[in-house]
Amino acid sequence: MKHKKLFVLLFIMIFVSIGIFSIYKITYKEEFNYVALGDSVAAGRNPYGVEDYGYTDYISDYLKKENKLKSYVNFAVSGYTTEDVNNDINYNKNIKIDNKEINIKKALRESDLVTISIGANDFLGELKLTSIPSLLEDKNYALKRINSIFDSIDTTLELVMKYAKGTIIVVGYYNPLPYLEKYEDQINEIVDYADQKYQELCDKHDIYYVKVSDEIAKNKEYLPNPLDIHPSKKGYEVISKEIIEVINREMLN
Repeated sequence: MKHKKLFVLLFIMIFVSIGIFSIYKITYKEEFNYVALGDSVAAGRNPYGVEDYGYTDYISDYLKKENKLKSYVNFAVSGYTTEDVNNDINYNKNIKIDNKEINIKKALRESDLVTISIGANDFLGELKLTSIPSLLEDKNYALKRINSIFDSIDTTLELVMKYAKGTIIVVGYYNPLPYLEKYEDQINEIVDYADQKYQELCDKHDIYYVKVSDEIAKNKEYLPNPLDIHPSKKGYEVISKEIIEVINREMLN
């Protein structure tokens, strides 16, 4: 009889514990600190030279809508190369948001999600749009130039990973000049090669890579200015959706 009472009591305790745990799972909502790094694409520069509404803003809005956003800070700057991002981290760059100083190392340490777009300016260097056709005509040189920048990208990712221990998502590039139809095949081959190199690098570090080139190529409305390489708001929204798929799969499930 004594054992029977003990069994019943134990059963009740287990039942109550499961119930409490279930309620906790339903009511508890983890929130994420989101940090964005990179160049003009990460900064949300529009096709007409103004920093506007980029993919990082769409991601921030999505997390907010899902009640998952604790904080969002964007350290991206138009024109940045891998060296610039490295310097920001090494010298612990500070930015001010709502009169509050935020340093990049602390932000990365506390981050749950980091997105980064980088490498395009390393590839283009000091080139102007008018000089790009001559680069494209020498495809081998263009591919060698891509190879040369991936050591720098590797260094940047290792530096980010030194501080950020959460989810890191690297955002791929796209054909920035869809109106140069004469060179469409060459550009697509270069972009495909860059995608491959990026994927290999991210696999090496066990971080996520998001390929966006195929989606951006579907509609020239995403790159409306023939004299500029930056997406429209719709283009940035398309990029954000590709990233949000990873977030949903890897962080919100």
